[in-house]
Amino acid sequence: MPGGNDASGINFDVKRISKMQIQITHEDLKEIFIQHSYDQHYAFQKDGVTERTIQIKNTFANGAHREIFFEGIHIGYGDICLGQPTRLRFETDYETVEMHFTLSGTSETKITGMPQYQFASNYHNIFYAPQVKGRISFTDLRSKLLEIYLQPTLFRKYIPEGHLFDRFMDHIRLQAPTQMNRRNLPVTAKMMHIIRDILDDTIDRPFKRLFLEQRILELLLLQLEQINGSEGKAVDRISPNDREKIFEAKNRIEAGFQSPCSLIDLARTVGTNEFKLKKGFKQLFGTTVFGMIADLRMEHARQLLLSREKNINEISEIVGYKNATHFTQAFKRRFGVTPGKYTKN
Repeated sequence: MPGGNDASGINFDVKRISKMQIQITHEDLKEIFIQHSYDQHYAFQKDGVTERTIQIKNTFANGAHREIFFEGIHIGYGDICLGQPTRLRFETDYETVEMHFTLSGTSETKITGMPQYQFASNYHNIFYAPQVKGRISFTDLRSKLLEIYLQPTLFRKYIPEGHLFDRFMDHIRLQAPTQMNRRNLPVTAKMMHIIRDILDDTIDRPFKRLFLEQRILELLLLQLEQINGSEGKAVDRISPNDREKIFEAKNRIEAGFQSPCSLIDLARTVGTNEFKLKKGFKQLFGTTVFGMIADLRMEHARQLLLSREKNINEISEIVGYKNATHFTQAFKRRFGVTPGKYTKN
């Protein structure tokens, strides 16, 4: 749901109208770009899950927008490549709480009644918006956004007590738009693991709604814990230059986790020192460099198990374990079941 400045680029109008509809229109040509409609509270199937994906391919944008929704919850994930900087206008006629995650790209948003705010790659926050109007400007040509919308009545069931949360709830009662934390916070490794689970469409789960509800609540809990624990203070101590280098290190780890270099070499490659990398990495992502490598290897192992193309011994070797028993123990610590049981389930 994140608005923009007056930068040049392609402009669209985005509106949600009476029956919970969304319409994106090219601002200059007045052509409809995307149009969806929703039943009240997203209840297409009261006990089930509705999914749909729209492929976007035209002269100015290429990508896809995927939706997953059921009663009270709407998940939207967009992966779009733009031909040039792009501006959207949006308008809603209902209230919602949004768990927002910018996974790639940068943007600026201006909502009526709120200050302008920016999102960089791998940052998140929680917003409340009633009947909101605003603008969003994408400055990068590749954007990946995950937005999880919760009905406020559902959100109230899980919000804890505390000054920060009470202030957010006061805004909901007054129907005044707000953001929970004054600054956006970095997406941690644990958050990314849950996000991958939510977006994983390779598994046909018989209890998919229950699974999604559980993972969304886990993700919300991680957001609330991080917001309550820092309110952005720890992140503020990392300079923008150091933060950029640490994110570069993270990108290199994700690209080469099967044959990682040493911590000293990684720090040298991104132009920082080992101390700054270790400390800043933990602050930004809630884990160590080697902890993230282990998580990525386990996630890769999980995907290999689901493909059923290799046996456990082969997968163990692929992800860097010389001993299959050690791999089985590590997998069980990470996912709560052994690789064999995970495959059967």
